[in-house]
Amino acid sequence: MPRSSGNSIAPAELKAILDELADRYTNPGFIESDPVAIPHRFSAKEDIEIAAFLTATIAWGNRKSILSSASRMMSQMGESPFDFVMEAAPAA
Repeated sequence: MPRSSGNSIAPAELKAILDELADRYTNPGFIESDPVAIPHRFSAKEDIEIAAFLTATIAWGNRKSILSSASRMMSQMGESPFDFVMEAAPAA
């Protein structure tokens, strides 16, 4: 895989870099302070998908603000985004 400077990166070096990034971003300490924490609250696939989609739609700015807004959104949906979406009536 070429680098922007035109040099190649050895597969072993790439693996080491990717492993380090995976370790950094897939640990509970990172997840709890990141918007990805919102879909992690749910166990049902449908809730996870809807929570992730809705959180992504408001994911700009700092993580603390996104977490706060997404948490408020999930609360307003009764902590059950799939049921909320499926039971929603069209606006009059």
